[in-house]
Amino acid sequence: MLKKTILATLIGSTLLASTASFADPYYRHGNGYGHGHREVVVQRYYPRYEYVRPAPRVVVVQRPVYVQRPAPVYAYGNDGLAILAGAVLGGAIAYQIATH
Repeated sequence: MLKKTILATLIGSTLLASTASFADPYYRHGNGYGHGHREVVVQRYYPRYEYVRPAPRVVVVQRPVYVQRPAPVYAYGNDGLAILAGAVLGGAIAYQIATH
């Protein structure tokens, strides 16, 4: 029964995938004689570039700016035990799934 179900699913999906090619075959384009001819018109577009110089900007500095390096940030936490426990638990679950 499983073999018939798999075969029916495979045939159905193959038919569904091939229906697009049967929808509009290439030989029906044109007047119906042979392969038909399609008229293709290619128009080239040449964009017109106009350069406009921007107006000069006025920069006003009211106070001096001192740039200092920020203090280094060290990340610390107690995540090591949680990561190890998760790895052990995941390994146990994977072992149970693989053996049963």
